[in-house]
Amino acid sequence: MKGWGVKIIGTGGHLPGKPVTNQEVIDAWDLDLDPEYIEKVVGITTRHWADEGTGTSHMAAEACKIAMERANIKPEQLDRIILGTGTADYTSLAAAGRIQHILGATCPAEDTVNACASFVYALDRAVRLLATGAEYVLVAGADIKSRFLTKKDERFIPVFGDGAGAVVLSKCSTEEGFMEIALWQDGYGIDKLNVPAGGSLIPPTHKTLDDGLHGTIMTIDSKEFLQRAVAVMKNLGEKVCSSYGIKPGDVDYFVMHQANMYVMKKVAEALEIPLEKMEVTIDIMGNSMAGTIPFTLNSVYEKRDLKPGQTILMLTAGAGFSGGSALYVVPE
Repeated sequence: MKGWGVKIIGTGGHLPGKPVTNQEVIDAWDLDLDPEYIEKVVGITTRHWADEGTGTSHMAAEACKIAMERANIKPEQLDRIILGTGTADYTSLAAAGRIQHILGATCPAEDTVNACASFVYALDRAVRLLATGAEYVLVAGADIKSRFLTKKDERFIPVFGDGAGAVVLSKCSTEEGFMEIALWQDGYGIDKLNVPAGGSLIPPTHKTLDDGLHGTIMTIDSKEFLQRAVAVMKNLGEKVCSSYGIKPGDVDYFVMHQANMYVMKKVAEALEIPLEKMEVTIDIMGNSMAGTIPFTLNSVYEKRDLKPGQTILMLTAGAGFSGGSALYVVPE
């Protein structure tokens, strides 16, 4: 099978501030939780929460700088900057615009919003731009979820962290690079897991603040959400792998969204992917939404001895309900 003719030429990752331990989270939010439970069951030892005055764009820009340096690309060479995020700096402006300004680039910049799938959606957009004429596209994923926590739903308080990752993409032979990308959406879930207030539907008021409606809240049953997430990721993973003539268990590296270790193990089991092939970063960054996959992908590039022909499966699903997957073959 011929791919999209697009390859990764640089990766970067960034975590803001200092690590926050489980005990520090419990103390700060007065939670009735055991720190060992968070570590052993959820899989998180620490996470990073951005300091006051740091926006999503600032985190993303740091990851982008690293990716561009590794790609040996100058800002003026970029044809597009795309940021996947659910926590932009402002409600009506693309945070990618500030990234463009920080980097000193002059190309168009845009945001893609779709919860945990935001980065894969941005990746899909970038790959299609490169396949139709662009030379270099910078794609980032970043979120600051520590600003959207609420006692109204304490389940997410110890889970969410802040983080960013980025990749620089360019053209390559169609026999390698990104082979297939698959996206999925089911609007049934739009009201089941979200930050209820702050948008046009429920604008911010004193009452919405008092009611804790500016934090992440899940109204769907946890078990149902888990079953849906596992089923969706299983289908997406099988879809992109079958297009290349392999099974998910055949991939060399597995980069998935890291909501918690329980879900991650269930997905790996459903796809028959050995756990040792899964790159794990949840232990140091928590669930960083759109920042998770690009940060974890950067970890693969930094820590693993990648060889031409090896395969990387990227996979995510989350609120919306949304999901996405990508199969990448390491080029020569």
